[in-house]
Amino acid sequence: MASKWALEGVSEALAQELAPFGVRVAIIEPGVTKSAIFAKNIDTPRQSAAYDPAYRRMFQMYAAGLAHATDPFEVGSVIHQAITAPHATLRHTVSWGAAEMLAGRAAITDEQWVAIGAADTDEAYYDAFQDAFNLDLRDLA
Repeated sequence: MASKWALEGVSEALAQELAPFGVRVAIIEPGVTKSAIFAKNIDTPRQSAAYDPAYRRMFQMYAAGLAHATDPFEVGSVIHQAITAPHATLRHTVSWGAAEMLAGRAAITDEQWVAIGAADTDEAYYDAFQDAFNLDLRDLA
């Protein structure tokens, strides 16, 4: 995830720096896209038990994304629209939860964001996540 955040930050900076030269930058937020990569059996790295809650919560977020995975052709369509649109738009959301995550993150403080991840129990985490982002990670249907 850190690499995605880094790329997003670089893209925002490039958009500002290159705009005077007529160069447009678009950030595509595809989320989890239907792909054969998720069918592969990937070994889970060993970690300290202290990381178990964070691992479970991250896995649940990916599981929710997989349950609502975006068709790659939809992602391609959004990329095409971003490239051909007459007016530049920096950020383009595609997948389940992307718009809610962006809006929710903008509406909470950094401290609230950190507190969500530091919740004492999984249930408290899922409740806080749903309150902030209007997304139920427990709903995988």
